Amino acid sequence: MKFHPYGNIDPFKVPELADKLLNEYWDIAERLKIKTFLYTGTCLGFVRGDNYIIGDNDIDVGILNGLTKLTLELVRNGFIFRRGYGKNRHFLKYNILLDLWFGFYDMKFLQSFDTIIYKDRTYNVPHPVEKYLEERYGDWKVKKYRNVWEG
Repeated sequence: MKFHPYGNIDPFKVPELADKLLNEYWDIAERLKIKTFLYTGTCLGFVRGDNYIIGDNDIDVGILNGLTKLTLELVRNGFIFRRGYGKNRHFLKYNILLDLWFGFYDMKFLQSFDTIIYKDRTYNVPHPVEKYLEERYGDWKVKKYRNVWEG
């Protein structure tokens, strides 16, 4: 398998490894009592029921607080801090990028959370999730393919 030009593998191409990373992240956030949720493309893919999205090069999660504590614990658990800018931080593990969001323009969807089940695990998503996805993506139920790196 070839690597993405940015040094990571698309989660869609290695779902077992992507699931492992997501579960490790989720366990750490829960242990620290940090409320976390699926965000942007990962939320879209899981709610649509299609797993990870082809060509989406990361796993997107969000938090509302606890950034410093979570960052330190992720690094202690083998997540490599790649960079931080604006409203997110990037971590790499298993050559998969975790995009951790912590600043939001759409707080109206983050006052409470809906949940979805993916592979027997419950994940938080913005509420109401369908309105969040509609505002973010328009007709989110229709798959839109884009030109992606095929490596």
